[in-house]
Amino acid sequence: MAAILDLIGSAILGGMLLLIVLNANDMAMESQSIQNGDVLVQEILVSTVRLIEGEFRNMGFGVPEGTTVVLQADSSSVSFLCDLGRDTTELLSTQNELDRYLYRKVNGETPSKVGVVTRFKLQYETRSMEILPIPVPADRRSEIHLVEVTVEVQNPYAISKRQAEINPGDRTAKFSSALWQQTRLASQNTRR
Repeated sequence: MAAILDLIGSAILGGMLLLIVLNANDMAMESQSIQNGDVLVQEILVSTVRLIEGEFRNMGFGVPEGTTVVLQADSSSVSFLCDLGRDTTELLSTQNELDRYLYRKVNGETPSKVGVVTRFKLQYETRSMEILPIPVPADRRSEIHLVEVTVEVQNPYAISKRQAEINPGDRTAKFSSALWQQTRLASQNTRR
């Protein structure tokens, strides 16, 4: 009888130990996937932001003095003049429904895709740090001195949540996210 109790006890302890190991393995794999997603998101954000910073620094480059540099400005797009002297489908399916392409348009040509973002917001300030209304009225566009840019990217390859973790209205996956904000981005060419 004691031998049977020992066998039952060892089976229970072995089963518990096996469940602990399997759960720990599952948690480690999920943690690794989240960490990989975070790194991917940060790399995407850095490359997109470098492009945006370069574009805003070109604002007004090669444009004759006295010419209004900013042609149109609102919270998610801006049109401005610069002379670069060089030539330069929407997402059909993505796991992240918030993904949107960021476009660059040069000299009235067809816009080209330069990155994928989940949020892109612009805000404009004058030399006296007054925040301009959105969209910026045509008669105030020449007052734009600083541009505040906010960019968010999320991992396009998310981890699905367990059914028990999903509340009504929640997203069904865990998306790694990275946010970048540049509050003092200005082109030297607009300061004339």
